Amino acid sequence: MSDEATRIAGKLAIWLSGLFALVAIPVGVVNLTLPRPVPVPLDLVAGYLLGTLATFIGYVYGRLESIRDRQERLLRQPARGIEVFTTSEEFLEKLVTITVGATTVSTLNLSPPKGEHPGLDKYFTEVHNSIKSRRSPLKSFRSIASVDTLQKSLWLAERSCEVLATGRVSFAIFDQDHIGPLLHPLSLHITHKEGKVNVFIFPPVDLTGSMDSILISDPVLAKIMLDYFNMLWHYSLKINEGKQVRAAGLDRLSKLNPDIENNTYYQTLRKALNP
Repeated sequence: MSDEATRIAGKLAIWLSGLFALVAIPVGVVNLTLPRPVPVPLDLVAGYLLGTLATFIGYVYGRLESIRDRQERLLRQPARGIEVFTTSEEFLEKLVTITVGATTVSTLNLSPPKGEHPGLDKYFTEVHNSIKSRRSPLKSFRSIASVDTLQKSLWLAERSCEVLATGRVSFAIFDQDHIGPLLHPLSLHITHKEGKVNVFIFPPVDLTGSMDSILISDPVLAKIMLDYFNMLWHYSLKINEGKQVRAAGLDRLSKLNPDIENNTYYQTLRKALNP
C-alpha cells in the first residue's frame, strides 16, 4: 500500500469505529429502558464490524510495510568507505572489479581448487588474462594459499606455471606442517587501483551462494592489514617470487602431497629452479 492509501485506511477505520460507537452506545442505553428493545440485525452489525476491522488491518499492514521499506533503505545505505555483500555472486563480481587493473594485489587464497565453483573459476580466468596482458598496470600480485588437499596443490602449481613468465606474480603457501591444517579463517584481499585502496574481508566462497563479505576503502586500515599480510608473507614458503622459482615451496608441496611429483606443472616448476 502507498503512504496515501495507508493514511486514508487509518482515517476511515477511526471514522467507522467512531460512528459505530456513536450509534451503538445510545441504542444500548435506550434498550435498557424500553420494554421491547430496538432490534438490530446481526448481519448488519457483523458486516459493519468486519469491514471496520479489515480497514484497520489494512492500515496496520500499510504502516508495517512502510516501516520495513524505510529500514531496508537505511540498511542499504553503506557507511562511508564500507560496502557489504551477502551473496557469493555479488562478492565475486566486486572482487573482479577491484582486482583487474590494480597495480598491487596481496591476497590470502583459502578458496577451493578449480572446478568446484563456476563463479570462482571465472574470477581466476579474468584475473589471469589481465595479468598476462601487456597493457596491465600490475606491478605485484602476491598470493598465500592453503594447500590442505592434493587438488589445491595441483591448482596452485598450474597457476604458478601459467603466469610465471610475466614476472609480476608471486605464490607462497602456509607452512601448514607447523601451524596445522587451516580451518578456513577469514580471507583477506588487498588491492591498490587507480589511487584507491581496497580491503576485502570474507570467508571462503560458499558454494550455496549465501555469503557475507565486507569491502573497506580506507588507507589507514589498508596499511594495518598490509602489515599483517607482510608478516604472513615473511613466514610463508615461497613457490615462486616473480620469475624466480623457490625450492622451499616445491619441497613442501611434495612432502604434503607426494603424488604431485607426477604432475606436469610441478615438473615444469622443478626444471625452472635456479642451479
